Amino acid sequence: MTSALTSDIPGADPAWHTQNDHPFYKPSHHRLQRFVREYVDTYIAPNVEGWEKAGEIPAEVFKRHASLGFLAVSAFPLPKDYLSGVDLPAGLSMDEWDEFHDAIIIDEMARCGYLGTVWGINGGAAVGGPPLHHYGTAEQKKKYLAPLLRGEQRHCLGVTEPATRTGPPTAKGISVFIVPLNSKGISRRKMENSGVNSSGSTFMELDDVVVPVGNMLGKENQGFEIIMSTFAHERLWVGITALSTIPSRVIRQKFSRMANLLEPTQAYMEHLVYRSVRMPGLEFSPLAAMLKVQAAHHLEKVSRETQQVFGGLGYSRGGQGSRVEQISRDVRVLVVSGGSEEILLDMIAKQQRRLANL
Repeated sequence: MTSALTSDIPGADPAWHTQNDHPFYKPSHHRLQRFVREYVDTYIAPNVEGWEKAGEIPAEVFKRHASLGFLAVSAFPLPKDYLSGVDLPAGLSMDEWDEFHDAIIIDEMARCGYLGTVWGINGGAAVGGPPLHHYGTAEQKKKYLAPLLRGEQRHCLGVTEPATRTGPPTAKGISVFIVPLNSKGISRRKMENSGVNSSGSTFMELDDVVVPVGNMLGKENQGFEIIMSTFAHERLWVGITALSTIPSRVIRQKFSRMANLLEPTQAYMEHLVYRSVRMPGLEFSPLAAMLKVQAAHHLEKVSRETQQVFGGLGYSRGGQGSRVEQISRDVRVLVVSGGSEEILLDMIAKQQRRLANL
């Protein structure tokens, strides 16, 4: 079996990297992990600090990312009908690709330590592709999804203010539209965040914007369902990202007690990845929310402890502690994205009660 490319520091990487008999991970998963680790170490990690300072990722970086197939696998399950002629990462076939390949991409990309880069280079496809894949018409997929997967278009997901709706003032009064960003009436300005400066986060204002009826995604007033379906995978993504960000700098300090936080949550994450394609979305959603809350908690705690170890270096931009300092600013967006802790815990309780009464 092809071994994973892994750290020689105990606990710095998931245990499956050195296991040849893991029930979830096969030779193709080890092959993909090596491919993405080498890609991140060679082309991404050495440049992330500069991109964060510049507030953007160069166009040629995005083109390379797309050419290696990373955008093609941003929507899972793979939209095979729209991937003709597209090579997947590590030369894997569409028939080989499963939910754990999806998780490996998320895991390895996050290890660059700069969430702004992860979002800026792949976030638009990750949140913009799945709604098109699952709810778009054949015409919409041909016009928007196929070019997105090839890197010929860039997408984003925008959720408007509560007063904007197509129906009654409830969850049943929301619709989703595909809106070209060159439409008349759209203005944009950069969103200045505490972290993720290279992510491309943007404020958008829509002033009497007109879009064709054919640009409605799904059915009228089906928007809440579409948005929530996107959040389910996003919360799984956030959980994996939070877990992946922790080892990149803490285990090097040999904090075994911090490593002890990771193993149970790593096992829970792998269980959820397996279940994500084998259980109804209504049942999966609260489980993904639990992972998101738990993993973000761990990252907050470990981020603080790591800054304590680094001292002043952990508070300085640039130098040996630059990644620690950056993560200390990025961590909060992982805590609040996909739903804040308070909202998610309330949602978990309500959904579990609803499931118990089914």
